[in-house]
Amino acid sequence: MWTLGACAGELRIRRKSEARRGLICTADGGKGAAPVEAEDGAGDHEGDQHPSALGSSPQRPPEGGKGSRSSTRRLCAGAPRPPAHSRDRAATGAGSRAPPRRLYAGAVRTSCAFVGGRLHSVPVRLSDLAGLTTMAAVRALVASRLAAVSAFASLSPGSRTPSQRAALHRSAPRPGARVALVLSGCGVFDGTEIHEASAILVHLSRGGAEVQIFAPDIAQMHVIDHTKGQPSEGESRNVLTESARIARGKITDLAKLSAANHDAAIFPGGFGAAKNLSTFAVDGKDCKVNEDVERVLREFHQAGKPVGLCCIAPILAAKVLRGVEVTVGHEQEEGGKWPYAGTAEAIKALGAKHCVKGVTISFLAGGPSPLPSGLCRVIFFLNSAHEAHVDQKNKVVTTPAFMCETALHHIHDGIGAMVRKVLELSGK
Repeated sequence: MWTLGACAGELRIRRKSEARRGLICTADGGKGAAPVEAEDGAGDHEGDQHPSALGSSPQRPPEGGKGSRSSTRRLCAGAPRPPAHSRDRAATGAGSRAPPRRLYAGAVRTSCAFVGGRLHSVPVRLSDLAGLTTMAAVRALVASRLAAVSAFASLSPGSRTPSQRAALHRSAPRPGARVALVLSGCGVFDGTEIHEASAILVHLSRGGAEVQIFAPDIAQMHVIDHTKGQPSEGESRNVLTESARIARGKITDLAKLSAANHDAAIFPGGFGAAKNLSTFAVDGKDCKVNEDVERVLREFHQAGKPVGLCCIAPILAAKVLRGVEVTVGHEQEEGGKWPYAGTAEAIKALGAKHCVKGVTISFLAGGPSPLPSGLCRVIFFLNSAHEAHVDQKNKVVTTPAFMCETALHHIHDGIGAMVRKVLELSGK
């Protein structure tokens, strides 16, 4: 009979002694079709059976007599169930051998392969085996099921170089993009929007990036009491000191940031971008940008390295990089959903191009869809994508974030789209 297995990344197809039991896999799968018997251990690494792949415990019965060998499974390609008395005889035969479990044409048998020290299982339906009369045909069937696994190139872990093996293990050290995160304080009304900074750090971590956090060593424009939304009279704070709260103390003066040492830079939003990194909150289109912020933006741009900005921060790029394409969301308030929509006009006045983007793409908005409603709903489900605008020429990536009044998870995922694009443009 044919037994399918994959051990240490190599598919093994073995022909067992058919004459011993008179079993053969027939093509018709009809009433007279004989069962195909496969070992429980097929598909496992010797000594390292994987219970989830086999659907049973990997432990073997105690040795002794004919019943000591591992129980077999009968995989029937269309064969009828045996009569009850034959099953009873199997249960009370020599060595009290347990009755074999029968699976029919719709059942799934799992073939396994070890890649990078992990067990990967591939389902093969018994009905797929009907009509396969040669080893080559069986090999071709299982090889097609292992296509996703074999995409890793060689299945044998020993044949990989250390760098190739590391790519298979997320916990293994691997080179990632070196990203500079530039903060503007701590708190939405007078510094960095904390949720945005946190979301950026989460997505950079998930992307395997090495992050270094910077902030200018300057005084804040003013201090806002966030419980009242009003300035705190007679109080002053330092941008670098406040930003260290988000950075958990690991922060560097922005004056020391050099594009030569990093692959990308990202600026989260918050009013600090318009109050501390620039004077946009006071001067609008006639604003000035902090000299270190301007230097950093120009350095990364000239080096062809990507810059990401979210929320109100795109106004920094609009001021410094003439003709750049950015987004801060929509250009109309739309009943309060986009309360800072007027920023788009200021961006245009700065000589930049504003591109209307939402936090999420909605295929069901904007009138009737030309697609059938069911299909439209499926597409919406698959493409509930979170938007980021990419200026390919200038390698500037922007997303609206909290310029829109929407759910926090949409903000988080929209920032994730921006981070992914930045990492893609960095080439890391």
